[in-house]
Amino acid sequence: MTTRHDASAVPAQGGYVAKQCPVRAQNDTIQDAQPIPVSEVLERRFRMGREFEADLNGELARLHPGVVVIDRGERGARESATAAAMADGAPLIIGGRLPADTTGRRVGEPDLLVAAPGGGYRAVDIKHHAATSPPSVREKGGSALCADLARPWLEDATTDPTRRGRKHKGDLLQLAHYQRMLEAAGLAAPDGRFAGIIGVEAAVVWHDLDAAIWRTPSSTGKQKLRSTMDVYEFEFDFRLDIIAVAQQHLADPAVKLLLVPVQIPECQGCPWWDVCRPQLEMGSGDVSLIARIGWREWKLHRDHGVTDRAALAALDLRTAQLMAAGVGVAGLLQEITGVPGATPLEDVEAVGARPAQLASLAAAGVITVADALTLSPLVASYHGGSSLPEQIDRARAALGPASAYRRRGLDALHVPRGDIEVDVDMENVEEGVYLWGALVTDRANGDHPSGYHAFATWEVLTPQEQARNFLAFWTWLSDLRSAAAQAGLAFRAYCYSQSAENRFLRECGAAAGVLDDVEAFIASEEWVDMLAVFDGQVITGGVSGLKSVAPLAGFDWDVEDPGGEASMLRYEEAVGASTPEERERATDWLLSYNRGDVLATLAIREWMAAGGEHIPPIGSLDERWN
Repeated sequence: MTTRHDASAVPAQGGYVAKQCPVRAQNDTIQDAQPIPVSEVLERRFRMGREFEADLNGELARLHPGVVVIDRGERGARESATAAAMADGAPLIIGGRLPADTTGRRVGEPDLLVAAPGGGYRAVDIKHHAATSPPSVREKGGSALCADLARPWLEDATTDPTRRGRKHKGDLLQLAHYQRMLEAAGLAAPDGRFAGIIGVEAAVVWHDLDAAIWRTPSSTGKQKLRSTMDVYEFEFDFRLDIIAVAQQHLADPAVKLLLVPVQIPECQGCPWWDVCRPQLEMGSGDVSLIARIGWREWKLHRDHGVTDRAALAALDLRTAQLMAAGVGVAGLLQEITGVPGATPLEDVEAVGARPAQLASLAAAGVITVADALTLSPLVASYHGGSSLPEQIDRARAALGPASAYRRRGLDALHVPRGDIEVDVDMENVEEGVYLWGALVTDRANGDHPSGYHAFATWEVLTPQEQARNFLAFWTWLSDLRSAAAQAGLAFRAYCYSQSAENRFLRECGAAAGVLDDVEAFIASEEWVDMLAVFDGQVITGGVSGLKSVAPLAGFDWDVEDPGGEASMLRYEEAVGASTPEERERATDWLLSYNRGDVLATLAIREWMAAGGEHIPPIGSLDERWN
């Protein structure tokens, strides 16, 4: 992407700017308010990352006597020291600062620079999270390219068929930033654009930055696979443009800023959230406040003049439903121009040739040309509007008087039930899962004691310890399933949002040697995702996370401020507090929090299983918006 404005006055930027919200880059430039302080949870993440990096650097220095460690200090001195080390051909450089790319407006400090045999260097970053994951038995290819810390070079890396390289987009964009800086300085390895991540596995996972792995929109409106380097170029240049215009705005307020706030997942942890939120909540609220409306959907609505939730709720639902069913409403409106209103659509030559669309139109009560003319040209101008009816209903639910509504076509709600039911929830930190909690409910004959079971470890969370603890949980769960089957009882296990649980079931199952059994369980009808059950039948205007949905069922947690991020702080106390009393308080909090999560999942199931007559249908709001 070529910037539209002169960026020569823009301060050189680090790699973070390319992966962060562009509105944040704008706010950082205009500085019209003080950002909120960094949260305790985020500060913990930073601290843990620094400690992890220091430990890894110590290990690298021990393994490689010839490593060059750049002292932390004045930036210019660090750049000079790094350049000198690279000129001397140092095999490894820790803590370097690359020569500033004044033309490209880039500065950067890769954690590690690794010399290539053919000359030049490759960048490696250290991240306090997993850099690989075990492949699902349903997935093929994509084996991780890993090198041991003792020989971290790309040329010594081998593919590990038991692992897949995790594609953390932010991490890879940061590596692309360093790659561009190396190229600008003439210091990049000549044989391909490869860069590495060292995660909690303590191995270098190498990535090809030219591999087309990111699905992004194209100018044709379709999606296209692009490389990390391509995505980085677009994102970085876009932000240089934003900053350049923001600087012009500071000098002359008549110059309009390029961006207005849009709610995205990054917002909750952003220091500028308290600045953006009031702007988003003005009036009926920005359309991005609707769950599952991301930037692309937001821009599509904005291009059509739909900028708030009321305008979205007021869009013609029937037209949107017809488009979602494959009816080309825009083309239909053109084809009936000048045709008498009483004419049946089947007699319009171009329309009558499409019997499937005629059937959809007839089912919606659109029989004649006059009926078709009641459809909305505005909605018809949306392209690719398969999710538009859902967005309209979500906007209506957000502005309606009830907190939740039944989806269209449902007179009652259905929940898969079992004679023996187990609600499952896990707790994890960067190193892995330390707690599997399970709540047993015997709905049959009472031979299986109901209650909460916790499989927890407070030892140092090595891969071996994580696998040991998981195997204890898995053996218990498998025995319970087998006992139910032998008794002729239906067994169901439930989680809330299977993406996280399934990921760690697979990772731990692979480490414990039971991955095939885990995959069979995940694929069976015995494993039920209550988030999918809820979302498939109930609609709200907000998010569908457990902490948001459980209160609808009248559930509240026993612990103060329940949340996954807060649990990480408690975990640190549970394994590292200086007194037994502090550790006990922390473990009690974590167990109570986890027990609350499984009880909340059960409460949602019971609330839905009551039939749903207490939940009004979303169609009850149609009259308000027609």
